[in-house]
Amino acid sequence: MNQKKESFIGGAMALLVSSIIVKLLGALFKIPLTNLIGDSGMGLFAFAMQFFSLLFVVSAAGLPVAEAHLVSEALALGERERAKTIVKHAVQVFGILALVLSAALAGLSPTLCNLLGEPDAVWCVTAIAPAVFFVTVEAALRGWYQGTGNMVPTAVSQVAEAVGKLAVGLVLAKKMLDAGYGIVGAAVGAVIGVTCGELLAVCYLLWSARRGIRDGLFYRTKYPSALPHLFQLMIPVTLGAAVMTVSGFLDMAVIYRRLPAAGFSAEEIVAAYGAYTGMAMTLFNLPQALSNSVSVSVLPALSAAHACRNAKQERRLVTSSMRLTLLVCLPCGAGLFAFAGPLLHVLFASQPRGIQTAEPLLQLLGIAEPLVGLSAVATSVLQSFGRPDLTVYSMAVACTAKFAVGFYLAGQPEINILAAPIGTLVCYSIMLLMNLISIIRLMHWIPPLFRAIFRPLAASAGMAVISFMLEQRLEQEMALLPAVFLAVLAAVPIYLVLLLAFRALNAEDIQPFPGGKHIARLLRLKS
Repeated sequence: MNQKKESFIGGAMALLVSSIIVKLLGALFKIPLTNLIGDSGMGLFAFAMQFFSLLFVVSAAGLPVAEAHLVSEALALGERERAKTIVKHAVQVFGILALVLSAALAGLSPTLCNLLGEPDAVWCVTAIAPAVFFVTVEAALRGWYQGTGNMVPTAVSQVAEAVGKLAVGLVLAKKMLDAGYGIVGAAVGAVIGVTCGELLAVCYLLWSARRGIRDGLFYRTKYPSALPHLFQLMIPVTLGAAVMTVSGFLDMAVIYRRLPAAGFSAEEIVAAYGAYTGMAMTLFNLPQALSNSVSVSVLPALSAAHACRNAKQERRLVTSSMRLTLLVCLPCGAGLFAFAGPLLHVLFASQPRGIQTAEPLLQLLGIAEPLVGLSAVATSVLQSFGRPDLTVYSMAVACTAKFAVGFYLAGQPEINILAAPIGTLVCYSIMLLMNLISIIRLMHWIPPLFRAIFRPLAASAGMAVISFMLEQRLEQEMALLPAVFLAVLAAVPIYLVLLLAFRALNAEDIQPFPGGKHIARLLRLKS
């Protein structure tokens, strides 16, 4: 039992570390790339990536989760050959589907780009097409490893994917720009880097599988096809991912189609969308590696409590997970709101036009940060209760509202691109509210969110004000970069001191961490 627990903790830590590394590598890729190709080039890059995300949802979004469930079930029954058969069918069937989708995307790229009003993105969309095939094969192979409880290959492949994108994409974008191919050619080079990153991840997973299931991918089997069961398990997960991905795709389509009504030219639209995705969204996504780890880790514990009908434990876990999420997301959101301008000027100094566009966008997204984190936790709670269908409904309603708000506001000259983060605020507010209502109905209990929000919110606001004032004072004595760095560094202890001053921490918040019990006793925190 202890060995299994240690294996689970080790796998979870491997995925957490890899997700943080991937987020950092992603920032190291996007920030220099944005400085290199500007907001217009990032608009073309983001345009192609929306097609990639959409087709990935169709081909494999729910595949690793469903496949891992079937593989672990077969291995538990001692049927290793059946487990290999499941992986074989997944790789073959979904690989063929992805190959068809890749070919269709490459062939239809001129039509699709002209239809959406962005003919310059044709080669970007064509360059991303092979990545749909590679990422689907990745998903099938990762399902095997996750099913066996070995998370290390998945973690390493994620890092390999990010490293390949960073190394190839940035170098190729610079070479294309130097060779005279302009912003369009540089954006194509960056997209090719993404495709090469997916290829590198596939190669690593195939190499890693040389002693496992690689040889079994092509042998005849006596076991019947596992595809019906696989599809049955994939549907709820895929629908949830599809709703959010389609939302992002429609967001892009609305901006490209509605901003002309606000007086934007084609070039200004690409630049505005590039500032939103390449600058504001890059910083907005960074804290989510931490908040998502809470939602992932609470699911198995909450599932066990639900299976044992332990209502007290369920309530404790729901409360703790929401408190931890707020303790992380509230200061991150306050920091993004307060430091939007300084951070953008430090990271994207060569793009003054993009910074001007991105600053109010990032401030609005900072307000949305805790909503995103709480929505992820609420989604995990409902999934652990065996009701993923409720999360699909809330996502569908929230994304419909986001689309309607974006469609209406994007055409208003005084709002224009601000419609995108406003739509995000509306989307996650509705999703969180619907999920909380579902949780209350299922548990017959109201989570004490008001108490969990008020004190950390006060500490976060105080931290943002004090650290921003410190940055302004330091900027008078030194350059912008060290001033921002020192102020952000000081924000962490300032936040911790304010949490203690407002009595926003208790022993249960600290104890799960290494040395947590000793720290809780040292600080005399109450349970």
